[in-house]
Amino acid sequence: MRTRGSGRREHDGGGKHTVRFLEDAPAVVIGAGLAGLTAAWKLRREGREVVVLEASDRIGGRAIQSAVEWGGGQYADLGGELIDDSYHAVRALCAEVGVELLAPQRYGAPQDGDESLMEAYLRVNRFVVGDRVLSQDARDEIGAELRAAAIAHPSASGEIVEQWIRRARLSGRAAAVTRALARLFAQLDPWDCDVHFLFSAQRGTFQRCRGGTLSLLRALAEGLDVRLGDPVVRVRRTRNATVTTASGKEFAASSVLCAVGPYAVSTIGFDPPLSDDRVMTATSLLPAMAGKVIAQYAQGDAVREAFEALVCTDGAINTAWVSVPGEPGTPAIVTAFIAGAERGLLADPPAAYSRLDELVELVVGQPVTRLRGDIKNWWADPLHLGVTVAPPESARAEVAGILGGEEPPVHFAGDYTDAPMCGTLEGAARSGLRAAGEILRTAEIFHTSYVTERLSHS
Repeated sequence: MRTRGSGRREHDGGGKHTVRFLEDAPAVVIGAGLAGLTAAWKLRREGREVVVLEASDRIGGRAIQSAVEWGGGQYADLGGELIDDSYHAVRALCAEVGVELLAPQRYGAPQDGDESLMEAYLRVNRFVVGDRVLSQDARDEIGAELRAAAIAHPSASGEIVEQWIRRARLSGRAAAVTRALARLFAQLDPWDCDVHFLFSAQRGTFQRCRGGTLSLLRALAEGLDVRLGDPVVRVRRTRNATVTTASGKEFAASSVLCAVGPYAVSTIGFDPPLSDDRVMTATSLLPAMAGKVIAQYAQGDAVREAFEALVCTDGAINTAWVSVPGEPGTPAIVTAFIAGAERGLLADPPAAYSRLDELVELVVGQPVTRLRGDIKNWWADPLHLGVTVAPPESARAEVAGILGGEEPPVHFAGDYTDAPMCGTLEGAARSGLRAAGEILRTAEIFHTSYVTERLSHS
């Protein structure tokens, strides 16, 4: 016989037994990032009691905003910020909770006959190879070369970017552009990144949340019971789920939703242990070892004009942009990604800021004055160990199936558990909605003696 939850006997202190039924216990969500808060928001909206446990002292996960006082209402996202037309779940969430999206920014202009995403990005963005900013004519020539190379040497499933560059015998400039775009799309070095990122169907037009991505997370968390700064250390996952935190607090749970990164899963003691497949798959994933360097410049109008789209380079900074609109005459904030083999710069702020200053001056064509800055080294963040995790395209479905599968009464969410949109804000939101749906549909099977007990107490 099926019902909504199972029950358990507890001593009432006087030697008698009382009965507590797990449908009366909350769902416990571990992790207050986008996946966890989306799931908790969905469960609460459906009338379920929810407790969210977060290890850090803030909500947001990898959606974090700089605490620097930028002035003039400006802000900077240190984590995920881009929302494209295919982000249906994120867009729906924004509409539901009243978060406005900023005007679209175009980073790619696809055309009929394109053979790769690279051609679309070459039409719109600026590229720096060595110490030179490529002209539009040079970008057109490179686009034609890449189109011909894609026709003559179609990408293969599982092929690595650097392998394709060498197989296709690209010229020096075309190879530099290819490497730059690969690092933009995956935040991995071209010898770690599979080539599908360059041949995917991204549209190239993006929006951002007004006030930053964290505004969406805050709206989702409104009214939720969120407990910060107390990491979960143990999950007892028998008939009666119990979640224990580092401070010793215990939470009885009707169900548990683990919505932390794959490496954080490995820091929680599950009893009984999780399956070998899940553990081995999670620990084998390659993180995008990257971070953001952000600086505000006094010459705002000139900087905004020069960085109207993306600036991609073959140097230590793989991409830079201006994301927050600014009134004429106000400073401009430039955000830059550093990833892979160059990530050591993130641990040396003076050197990282100096490298960004040099790039801005090269692209703007005049000296600039840096007013303030901030750095987020995701590679050194102990809870995340990377800005994102994206398995190879050919393995995504299998990886997501393993890492997103239930191990009752525990459900799992996180962008790495969503195969189509792995490593994105959309993947996180979709996974949260999927896991919440699993919990809402779950009906435990238990012995008829529990039914008798329940009827005797009704």
